[in-house]
Amino acid sequence: MQINDRYTRWLWIILIVGFGLRIAYAMTQPTVELFSGVDGGDSSWYLANGWGFFSGKEHGWIRNVPFYLSELPTAPFYILYAGIFQTVLAEHETVVVMRLIQSILGVATAYLAYRIPTVVRDDARAGLFASIFIALNPAFVIEASNIATETFYIFFLTLGLWLYIEYVVKASILGKHNVMIFVVLTALALGMGTLTRAVLLLFPVGIFIHMVMLGFAGNMWLWLRRGIVLLVVYTMLASTWTVYNWGMWDRVVIGSTQLMPALWRGAVENDGTPQENDALLIENPEDVRPEGCEVDCKYQTDTETYIEQINESIGGSIGVFVSRRINELTSSYLQPHGTTSLGDVSVREGVLSWIQNERSVSGLVSLMQIEGFALKLLVWLFHYSSIVFGIIGMWLSRKRWRLTLPLIGFIAYTTLIHFVLLALPRYIFPVEVPFAILASFTIVAILDRLHPLKTSPESITQ
Repeated sequence: MQINDRYTRWLWIILIVGFGLRIAYAMTQPTVELFSGVDGGDSSWYLANGWGFFSGKEHGWIRNVPFYLSELPTAPFYILYAGIFQTVLAEHETVVVMRLIQSILGVATAYLAYRIPTVVRDDARAGLFASIFIALNPAFVIEASNIATETFYIFFLTLGLWLYIEYVVKASILGKHNVMIFVVLTALALGMGTLTRAVLLLFPVGIFIHMVMLGFAGNMWLWLRRGIVLLVVYTMLASTWTVYNWGMWDRVVIGSTQLMPALWRGAVENDGTPQENDALLIENPEDVRPEGCEVDCKYQTDTETYIEQINESIGGSIGVFVSRRINELTSSYLQPHGTTSLGDVSVREGVLSWIQNERSVSGLVSLMQIEGFALKLLVWLFHYSSIVFGIIGMWLSRKRWRLTLPLIGFIAYTTLIHFVLLALPRYIFPVEVPFAILASFTIVAILDRLHPLKTSPESITQ
């Protein structure tokens, strides 16, 4: 694709600034402390299990954190990623390298976000706005420093969407039929996404359905064959985790073992910390601890217990259950991910309190003095503008549905699956990428309305 040099220069500036922001933020964050079982949270869990995976031991302790490889509950990629560097690097250097790679992937995601709308609209301006939403959004900047799965998951997802939209769908629209290699690459990218976060497990079925829809317009057998190849390659890669667990530990794991816990947490009211959840699920965990295990490091609640409590919760009142799911999902959409690391005081609660109680200048000044106020406000602006403009962009791009439906489909898929499973802002966060891409269409449309002569789309040829 030939792109006007002016747009190329702006893209480089956006990506370089985005990378610089990620590195600058990462340099201010602790490293060795993440390995502590007391303070590390999910980060210490990933690091401990990563070390354990390459230790040659089934069970052990590292830095006061237990690992039990035969009972790993999550998809494996990030555990392997967190472990491989620990085989050759010290604690501090391990986290530094992990954050560096994640910062690069964050910027790569911004570049992919540039490519997709540029291809869909044949307008590089849309690509630039989409890249700004990803590269400069504080939530994405912060996420690159977190020892958690989101950065990799979002990268693999965006990579798969880009490959599919540009090199399978758009290429076919332009009359190119030799795209099977890109179907395979799409399947591999989505497979890596599933091996990072198992929640993506069924999304490729949606891509297959999209291929069938395209087939109705012509060449049904061609699109059906592509869809079958996509699902076969994807299944082969995603099932490696199943094969490993079956052969190594004689247990069946499809994606992850967290489906029932996520269903349970979505159904009950009083879920919370792991300790609080254990108290709800079992009366005396001591009775089921494996011999020689000082803490409950292997115990897995049986499926029947989850089902029994889910049935009790839903059976009590289906209306209450549906209302609870709608409220939790809505709250997760309304609360941007990434603000908690910027201070404990909620900007939203502060604003509501000021509106309802004071509405004074001194109260407004106090509100602006909340820790991390400016960055939190920026996160909120990015979050809501991408959703609002993205919804409008869905309508504006309706005639290009062949190219935009995979983006809309991922938003719908994530929303529907978390209507059933536990919904948290962190779990909804990945939809900000397709929302940002769709929002860029709206921004370009607004510019064209305001200055139709000055900002008319420049020719992009392929």
